[in-house]
Amino acid sequence: MNQALMRSPVSLEACAAAGPEVVRSPVSGQACVYWRLRIVEHLTARSELVHELASHEPFDLAWGATSPDDDGARPVRIRIEPESTRFEATPALHREGTPGALAVARAFGFSGAISVEEVVIHDGEALLADGVLQDMTLGAGPFRAAAHGLELLDATLRIPSRSIGPVLIPWALGTAAALLSGMGLLTWAAWRYHVAHLPANSQPAWRIGHAQARMSPPELPHPRMP
Repeated sequence: MNQALMRSPVSLEACAAAGPEVVRSPVSGQACVYWRLRIVEHLTARSELVHELASHEPFDLAWGATSPDDDGARPVRIRIEPESTRFEATPALHREGTPGALAVARAFGFSGAISVEEVVIHDGEALLADGVLQDMTLGAGPFRAAAHGLELLDATLRIPSRSIGPVLIPWALGTAAALLSGMGLLTWAAWRYHVAHLPANSQPAWRIGHAQARMSPPELPHPRMP
């Protein structure tokens, strides 16, 4: 039966379209089609916990937007399953104590200070999509009718960066940057302070304005008389 299904790699531009279930962002409470959060729970000055949460309700891509000249034609709808989809986006940062961070803390029961990185897709937002397009209606028997037709498998959705509000670099890089320990940064700052406050007569030779250390030429060995 799988051989009868149409499978075609595609790249397309489409708009997000809400599915049958209403999805709301935990940050703003507004309706959307998808949200993902990376919550950093600050326990002490040197320890923190990271939680990653996301919505799992399916939504659609509306490909081929309607216009007054379309004679009533409707866009093609393609189903997206978030749990099997890769999202490439620049998350917005909600720092400690901001309304967004406080809303997430209330929604999920965090009692301590948290900061939140949020990716949210709104209804009608433009997206770039790659994946394998499959027609689920082909090959389905009369007793196995598909609930929807087209579905994008192995999908990657790219969300254009927004220019409003503080943002972070993409999570793949942001997570790596977060691995820098606070102790390492403090050590670097202490070293810089130490060098800047050395006495004038003890400045290291590699400082700008000081002579470089020089080595005297090697001495040739002198033969010893018997």
